[in-house]
Amino acid sequence: MSRPSLSRHDSAALLDSVRRSIDANDLVGASMVVAFSGGPDSTTLLHSLNSLKDTLGLELHAAHLDHGLRPESSEVDADFAREFASSLGVPLTTERADTYALRAECRLSIEEAARRLRYEFLSRVASRYGADCVALGHTLDDQAETVLLNAIRGTGLDGLSAMKETSSRKISAIRVALFRPLLSVSKSEILAYCAENDLDPRLDESNLSTEFTRNRIRLDLMPKLEQYNPSIRNALVRLAFSASMDLDFIRQEVERAAKDIVAVDSHGAGIERERFSRLHPALAYHLLRHAVEIVKGDTNDLEFGHVSQMFDMMSGASGKSMNLPGGLRLHVDYHFAHIHRTDALDSPVPAMDGASIELRVPGSATKGEWIVSSRFADNDVKSIESPEDGPRLAERFDADAIGETPLLRMRKPGDTFQPLGMSSEKKLKDFMIDANIPRRWRDRVPLVEANGRIAWVVGWRIADWARISPRTRRVLEIRFEKVSDA
Repeated sequence: MSRPSLSRHDSAALLDSVRRSIDANDLVGASMVVAFSGGPDSTTLLHSLNSLKDTLGLELHAAHLDHGLRPESSEVDADFAREFASSLGVPLTTERADTYALRAECRLSIEEAARRLRYEFLSRVASRYGADCVALGHTLDDQAETVLLNAIRGTGLDGLSAMKETSSRKISAIRVALFRPLLSVSKSEILAYCAENDLDPRLDESNLSTEFTRNRIRLDLMPKLEQYNPSIRNALVRLAFSASMDLDFIRQEVERAAKDIVAVDSHGAGIERERFSRLHPALAYHLLRHAVEIVKGDTNDLEFGHVSQMFDMMSGASGKSMNLPGGLRLHVDYHFAHIHRTDALDSPVPAMDGASIELRVPGSATKGEWIVSSRFADNDVKSIESPEDGPRLAERFDADAIGETPLLRMRKPGDTFQPLGMSSEKKLKDFMIDANIPRRWRDRVPLVEANGRIAWVVGWRIADWARISPRTRRVLEIRFEKVSDA
């Protein structure tokens, strides 16, 4: 959380603010990559950190990215960055990016494309040099503009709380710690610091362009709001601080509730619907965001509309699905809702796709990434113990009931099945519904057929007529194993 603004326009006050920020966030002795565009904010950031480097044991590495937006001045900016970093004795990494190409490829705004390229660059540099964090030059004015921008777009507490002094972001599969020591420093104090230290930063003329939404807020909307409240920037920062405190409390409650409601595995996160339904809607909304963050690593691009639709689905009929940002999907089953990546194999049983295959008895066959084997079990009539978690992928049968050429296939219209313990057949569809087999799995669940009848719904139950009984002469074991485990 950011502290109140400085009251004195001098170097000592600003350096003291940065020092307190470093100390409060346990970054004394840290290695930092410093984002350095060459503008007033980043120049003040690099200069102030360098001034405190020896006292606080900091290790600094500057990083400058040419976004390719201003070819007429980008080389001059890069030269300034190199000269200024060199004058401080700080190593510098520079790169050039094609923002317009990313904009066209991903259909992004110029602002979003530039921001994405910038953070990807900073994360690469931080990873390359093993930095503890990336230091960014966001100021109190940036914080106020961010609150206003998010409010205009439509936001909740997350957007109103805006930026934090310390946070983390998953960028290109790399978790990066972000540090904003100037977040309580105003733009006027930044300019005063530059003047007092004879710093001559570069001025980015694109900051004056009304093509960008943030610029319009800063140049047009904010001055108009100051007519209603001359301290509008401080008011917006206080709103962010208040929202941040409320959000911290809600997140603590969400994490407590998630221990009983959210189950996480290698495929994604499952949310128990009945317990979820007892949550206050405010906690429920934030728990859904929390579950997305568990699977995806962040909640970037997850908007209120997505969460609202997820919330409605949680109390709706089973079998419904929706796509989420970042290649995720929510699917609602009977007792659980599942958030997983669309390319993840979320079924716990081997998927049965394509043509049917005959199983040799005894023998083995390969289907996709699975080996299906059968062997006589030396009249061992004991049932195979169920695994502690996951489905049963091995079963024992009366060998004479199965015969010599069982078939492995998918379900077909009109299939019937006599589950273990039942004296008559029922529709396979009804069995799958009663067994809570998710709809999206049903066409892929393997079936072992013998003599024209379903002997095993793999992972769930065998047929009563194929079970081992006192009259069993030979025991047949059929087992599924992954090729990598066999």
